Amino acid sequence: MAWVEETVTECAALLSGIVLQDTILDRWRWGLDPINAYSVKGAYQYLTPSDSLVERGISDMVWLKYVPLKVSMFV
Repeated sequence: MAWVEETVTECAALLSGIVLQDTILDRWRWGLDPINAYSVKGAYQYLTPSDSLVERGISDMVWLKYVPLKVSMFV
């Protein structure tokens, strides 16, 4: 189980610079829409832009139904 210890050490290193403060509200923030937070509609619009044919080809692969769901989500 050496990989577990390595993962915990790596996680601790990532979090070592984080300082929690009691006076500041802690909340999740969606980078694509920091004001309204995450929405399925916003994520869909980001993944399926209608402006570019090249990007459209990529979005078609994301929503392709012939792959397992976990593969589609990974893409």
